[in-house]
Amino acid sequence: MKKNSIHTLVLALLTLTYIHTDAQNTNEAKTLFGSGNPINTKNIGFFIAPSYGFTQMDGTMASLLAIRGGINIKDQFSIGSFLNTSLNEINPQSEILTNVYMDYWSVGGFIEYTLLAKKVFHVTFPLYIGYGEVEMDNQIGEAELGEANFAQIEPSALLEVNLHKHVRFNLGAGYRFVGKMNYRNLNESDISGVTGYVGLKFGLFK
Repeated sequence: MKKNSIHTLVLALLTLTYIHTDAQNTNEAKTLFGSGNPINTKNIGFFIAPSYGFTQMDGTMASLLAIRGGINIKDQFSIGSFLNTSLNEINPQSEILTNVYMDYWSVGGFIEYTLLAKKVFHVTFPLYIGYGEVEMDNQIGEAELGEANFAQIEPSALLEVNLHKHVRFNLGAGYRFVGKMNYRNLNESDISGVTGYVGLKFGLFK
């Protein structure tokens, strides 16, 4: 009888120990890099993507250097920052002064969704949200005509081709929506417009 009582007591202690351990595991705090976190760092990659852009501003062609970089999650969702700047001297049709030209730049962040990234040909959709500036200047940098700043948003769509596991080629377009802006004879409608892009993306794609 005594032996049976000891067996029963041991079994009860083992059961309580299991319940306590299981409860600890269930109530364990989730951490950023812990095994219980749904975000797995093995699914996070990074990239940098330089490209050439071409657009029109106030009826004049503008060439742009565009560069963006960030992280991607499961090669599907991306987030990062971007910088666009004009490469050529932009001559707005509405400008009445001679020997001056317009500079343009913008900077900000972007989010991006990529569809079927493992396929050789696939599409990706960056959305740029940022801040821009236009300024009239001359060759010696002393035009002293001020500048104008504005908010801008640019949804884009790109066809992307996997050239190598770390290199992708892309080609597409976006539409630049510029917020309220007045500068000399220009307003937001003169700066808004379609931009074509061709570029490369280098990175570790997960």
